[in-house]
Amino acid sequence: MPESMMQLTEHIDLQIALLAIGTFLIVVLLLYNFMRTQKLKKQLMSSMAKAMVSEQLDTSTDLEADPHQVSDVSRVEPNFTEPNLVDHGSTPSLSTLTTPEYLTRDQEPDAQSSYSSRMDPSIDCVVVLRFSLLVSGKEILEQMSHWPTSNAYRIASEGLYESEGTNVWELISEQREYREIQLSIQLANRRGPISQEELSEFLGLGAKLAGDIDAEIDLPPITQVLSQAQDLDQFAVQCDVQLGFNLVPNMISWAPKDVETALSNHGFILSRDGLFFNYVEHQLLLFKVQIPGLNFLTDDLQTFRIKSILFALDVPLVPEHVNAFSRMLEISVKLAQDLDGKVLDDNGQILELASVNTIIAQLEPLYALMRERLIIPGSASAARLFS
Repeated sequence: MPESMMQLTEHIDLQIALLAIGTFLIVVLLLYNFMRTQKLKKQLMSSMAKAMVSEQLDTSTDLEADPHQVSDVSRVEPNFTEPNLVDHGSTPSLSTLTTPEYLTRDQEPDAQSSYSSRMDPSIDCVVVLRFSLLVSGKEILEQMSHWPTSNAYRIASEGLYESEGTNVWELISEQREYREIQLSIQLANRRGPISQEELSEFLGLGAKLAGDIDAEIDLPPITQVLSQAQDLDQFAVQCDVQLGFNLVPNMISWAPKDVETALSNHGFILSRDGLFFNYVEHQLLLFKVQIPGLNFLTDDLQTFRIKSILFALDVPLVPEHVNAFSRMLEISVKLAQDLDGKVLDDNGQILELASVNTIIAQLEPLYALMRERLIIPGSASAARLFS
């Protein structure tokens, strides 16, 4: 081969090598710029969302100094029981019973048709995150794995995915991809309304999540949410009614074993902590019985004498249609016959028909108020609000 041809070939090979190296460098540079742009975009979105939270917090400082102090002063729970006999703080959780029907309805995500949202705008602050591209549930759950689990106000989440051309909401699953998710935090319970600090922490977590997974976020105005929480708490105070009466012996006192046997015969179940006997029908807790000062699991039943049995009904926690108060009165009369006792009202007088009718008449406005707020007695929302 002539020397000139060899030089030409070497020159062409050199040009191809330089072209390949240049192309590679351009691709690396483009990739670097793309990744850097995405990172800056996420940081910008997160900063903007957090700035929105901070701005709303600054404007709401004068609105609510300390919602818990307000609640502690104004909260007076109406009831028809002797106040010294009922300890609201020690009332056992419904989870100590067979799970009631009104809780299980909202906790069955396995069947698509049976899933019902765990969020209720009537008692929750709901935040929406939307994605430009589908995001895996695994990534979302990993980002949320450090979120607090012992929050006094329940946090929930759910995702929207497409199934056979239909958008379906469900509990977030690692196996699915989502176009949109919702986050919520409960605004009030028997502890009072959510505080500004607790709400801002939740919104901050939502803003950070939006930045981490490149999502658009809809943040509600903090002042509006805090006002809603205060209003919800005042409504709860009006409706947080406990009805009750006492069963006392005609003689001096009863033996604990005799009372326990009588209660068991009428369908009562001892609670796991030994402080209450629960009356359950169709997986619904209707009312409960307490023996003041006695724990059936830890105290000496041989020496203790019972001088009163307290019946108590949490009105908002039981569906209206089951007539739990009438059922409680019926059972108490039967127990009075079995134990040779009498039923007294909260004034220590024999419970007369007129008093019963008065109590029943007082329940209707309460039920009407709860229906108006779309928080139905015995529903999952009512169970959360009055817990």
